Amino acid sequence: MSRGSRTLSALYVAVALWLAYCTVRTWGTVPAWTSLAMAAASLAPLLGIAREGVIAEERRTVAVLREREGRRGAWRDTAAALLAQAEVDAACCERWWTSCATDHDPGCAHRTSRDNSA
Repeated sequence: MSRGSRTLSALYVAVALWLAYCTVRTWGTVPAWTSLAMAAASLAPLLGIAREGVIAEERRTVAVLREREGRRGAWRDTAAALLAQAEVDAACCERWWTSCATDHDPGCAHRTSRDNSA
């Protein structure tokens, strides 16, 4: 649970206790329906505490899924880098690519003559 969630949960507990205390203190001095309404209101912050717990659990689940996806993504990135490196290694010389296939480096394995326009 994050620090903000813990703070909010502590605030929920404080509000619930305060409302319960007010309910007990006013019991018998005010109409019964107002005391019952106050008692019901003192239970509402408990729903907030439960909600914060659910959110914390969802955040942990998302963190685990992101970790797994990150590992998968790293594997895919490595595979893509290896494939790209293999393509670059198998490619022809740099001058041939930059001169629109009209000129080769002297050490190029695919060396063809300059006047070959086919």
